[in-house]
Amino acid sequence: MFVKELSLFVVFLIGITKGNILQGTIDTSRLQSILQDGVKSKDISTLYFAIKGLKDLKLPVPDVCEDIKNAKYDSNNIEQVFYLTNAAALSGCQNYLSPEILRPPAQVIDKKDVTIPELYYATYSLKALGKGTVYNKEDGLKNLVQLLKKDDSPINYGYVFGLCEHMGCTSFTTSHAEGVLQAADETDSRALSFDGGLPATSLVLSTILRSYKSQKKPSPLSEEQRYKFAEYLVSRRSVSTPRGAALLLDAAIPLADDQPSPISIVFKGKKYVTSDSDSVEFSITDLLGRPLRNLKPDEVVAQSGTRLADDVVVLSKQALTQKPNEPTTYVLNLSKIKAQYGLYKIALSAGSKTTNVNVAVLGEIQVASVEVGVGDVDGTTSPRLTNVAYPGKLSEKLQADHMQKVTLKFSVRDKYDKPVSVAQAFVRVGTANNEAIFVAEHDNTKAYKVDLNVGAIAKHLNHISGAYSVEIYLGDSAVSNPISWHLGEIMFNFGKDANAVGAVERGQVSGTGGRGPLPEIRHVFRSPEPRPPRLVSDVFAAACAAPLLLLLVLWARLNINFSLFPFSLSALLFHLSLGGSLVLYGVVWLQLTMFEAVRYLLPLALLTFLSGHRLLRRLVQTKTQSR
Repeated sequence: MFVKELSLFVVFLIGITKGNILQGTIDTSRLQSILQDGVKSKDISTLYFAIKGLKDLKLPVPDVCEDIKNAKYDSNNIEQVFYLTNAAALSGCQNYLSPEILRPPAQVIDKKDVTIPELYYATYSLKALGKGTVYNKEDGLKNLVQLLKKDDSPINYGYVFGLCEHMGCTSFTTSHAEGVLQAADETDSRALSFDGGLPATSLVLSTILRSYKSQKKPSPLSEEQRYKFAEYLVSRRSVSTPRGAALLLDAAIPLADDQPSPISIVFKGKKYVTSDSDSVEFSITDLLGRPLRNLKPDEVVAQSGTRLADDVVVLSKQALTQKPNEPTTYVLNLSKIKAQYGLYKIALSAGSKTTNVNVAVLGEIQVASVEVGVGDVDGTTSPRLTNVAYPGKLSEKLQADHMQKVTLKFSVRDKYDKPVSVAQAFVRVGTANNEAIFVAEHDNTKAYKVDLNVGAIAKHLNHISGAYSVEIYLGDSAVSNPISWHLGEIMFNFGKDANAVGAVERGQVSGTGGRGPLPEIRHVFRSPEPRPPRLVSDVFAAACAAPLLLLLVLWARLNINFSLFPFSLSALLFHLSLGGSLVLYGVVWLQLTMFEAVRYLLPLALLTFLSGHRLLRRLVQTKTQSR
C-alpha cells in the first residue's frame, strides 16, 4: 500500500513544466452560482456586485426592484449610495428610487476636502440616475491631478482612469497607463498585482484596457505582463463572495479579450497512458475557459517527445485531434510508445506558444527468480537457497542467528519479460510493533539483492529475538501495478545481547532509541536562598536610618534658626521639590520600578535646578547688600 500511494502521488504531480502558459482557468460556472446566490441577498453592496457580475457574464438578472426599493443604506455613506444607484441602473429599477437619493452625491461633489474615491462614487451615482457628468472636462481633470499629487497610489489612479472614461479624458489614461503598470508588485516571478489586492488590480486593469480599446490603440501590456496578471487572477479563482466574483470577472474578461489572449494548456483527466489506454487529453482555452479565437485545430501539435531516462526521441511533429463537439479538448495518441514504460517530455505547441508537459507511460511489472538463503557472515559455508515464486510464500520458517546473514535476490521484469529498473525497491523486516526497512541494490547481473547481517541489524530491531515477517515493496512513477509482497517469516536470534521476549526494550530504558515512550522530562527550579533572621533585617534597617535620625536629633539640640530663611516662592519651590525627590527615593524601595522613578524624577529635578539657581542668586544678592 505504501508503494502504491507513493507511486500514484508522483504521477499525480506530473504536469506542465514551462512558463508563459497558464496552468489553470477561471471557473465561470462556479462564479455564476455564487452570483446567483448573491442576488437573493438583502445587503445592497452584495446585491450590486451580484448584478454586475451577472451582467458581465451576459446572464439574465431576476427582478430585484422591490429589494432595491426596500434596501437599507446610509445616506451619509457615498459608497452605499453608489451601490444602490448602480444596482438600480443595471437592473432597470431607477424609478423605484426616492428623489432624495440625488442629495448625497451632489453634496460630495461640492465638498472642499473630497477624496478621489468619493468623487468616483458620487459621479457614477449621478450617472446611474441619468444626470450625466457634473465636471467640466478640463477643470475636472486638473482637480483630479491635484488630488493625485496628495496620494498617487495605484487604486487612486484606477479611480481617475474610471472617471476619465465618463468625462471623455481617456487620453490621460493612455499617457499614464504604462507608468502605473510598472508599479505592479511581482510575486515569486510568476504573478503581477497592485497594492490593494484584487480590488485595486481589477479596477486598474479593467479601466486601462477599456480606455485603450475605446481609442482603438494596441494594449500597453507586454506578453509577460499579460500572463503574469492572468496568473494572479487564476490564483484568485477560489473567491467565495459575490464581490470577489464580480471583481475577478471585471478584470478577467477584458484581459481574456485582449489579443493575443493568454493561453491555458492543462491536462483533462489522467496524465498517463497504460496498455489499455493509449491517449491523453488536453484542454486548450483562454483565461475564462473559452475556445481560443484565432487557434486552428491543425496548429495544435506535439513537436517532439523525449524519454527522460535516456533522452531518446520517440515522436516528432505529431498532430493532436480535436475531440468532436468539444472545441477546447485535444487528444494526443501515444500508442507508438505505450509498450515502453517510463516518463516522457512532450513539447506541445498551440499556435505560436509551446510548452513542455510530462506524461507517464505506465507499465506492468512482475517479480522473478526470488532466492532466499541463510549463510555464515564470514562466508565459510554457502547459503542454502530457497526459491519462491510470486505471489507465494516460504514453505518453512527460516532460522538465522547473530553469526549468520540472510540473502535475498530477485529480478524485476515487465510484461514482455524484459528486465527493468524501478525507483523504489525495499525489503521490510518487522513485526506489528517493530520494523526496519532496507534498500535493495542492483548487482552485476541487474538483479536486486539485499544482505541482512543478523548481528548488524539487531540494533535496528531493538535486539528483540523472534519471528519477523519479510516483505518486498516495488514501485515507480511509471508502474501501474506497484507490488507489496509478503514473502514469509524468518526467526532471528540476536544472541546474548538480545532482549527476552516481552522484556522492556533497551531504547525505552536508556531513552537513546526504540519506539517506546521516553522518560518524562521534569524541570525543578532552584530553591530560593534562605532569608536572614528578622533581627538581622531590623538591625540593617536601623543602620541605614541612623544618619537621618542623627540629623533630627542634632536639629532638636541646636534649635534651628528660621530667621534667615528667605520666605519667597523660589525658596518654597526649591525645598518642596527637594523634599519630593527624597520622598520619591523612598517610594522606589516600596513599589516603583527604576523607569517609573526616572519618569517622575525628571520634572522634579528640573524644578529643583531652576528654583535652586534662583534661590542661590537671591542669597548672594542679599549678602552683598548687607555688606
